[in-house]
Amino acid sequence: MESILGVYGWTFLLSVMPISEIRGSLIYALANVDHTFWDMLSVYLLSVVGNFLPAPFVMLLFRPMVRWLKKTKWFGRFAHWLEDRTKRKADGLKAASAWALMVFVAIPFPTTGAWTGAMIASLLDMRFKYALPAILLGIMISGLVMTLLVTGVLNLGALGELMMH
Repeated sequence: MESILGVYGWTFLLSVMPISEIRGSLIYALANVDHTFWDMLSVYLLSVVGNFLPAPFVMLLFRPMVRWLKKTKWFGRFAHWLEDRTKRKADGLKAASAWALMVFVAIPFPTTGAWTGAMIASLLDMRFKYALPAILLGIMISGLVMTLLVTGVLNLGALGELMMH
C-alpha cells in the first residue's frame, strides 16, 4: 500500500490531467484510501480542486492557441479537428449556456469533463462569472457520482436488475 502522501500526490496529478480528470483521480484514490468519511472527503476535495485548477487557464488560452496552431504546418490539421470537435459538442449548449455547461461537465463520461467544458466556454465566449461556477458545480457533481459509484453506494448493477423485472 502506498503512503497517504503518495496517494494524495497521484490523486491531485490525475485530477489535473485532461484525460483522467476527476473520474480517474477518484477511482485511483478510493482504491487506495480507507473508506472513512474524512479520507473520502479529503480525496474528493483534492480531486475537485485539482480538476478545477486548469479551467480558467484553458478558457483564456484555448482560442488563441487554436488560432496559432491552425497556421502551423505540423499541427494545422489537428487544430482544425479539435476546433470542429469542440464546436460540435458546443452546439447543444448554446441555448441554455451555463446550466447546459454544468450538466455537460457533470456527466462522468470520457470527454465531458472540465477541460472540454472550458474549451466549449471559450469557443462560446462565455463570461468567466457564468462559466467557471458552472464548471465547478459540474466537477463537484461528477465527483459525487463517481464517489458513489466507486464505493458501491450507487450500484447500477442492482438498478439494472430491478429495471429488468
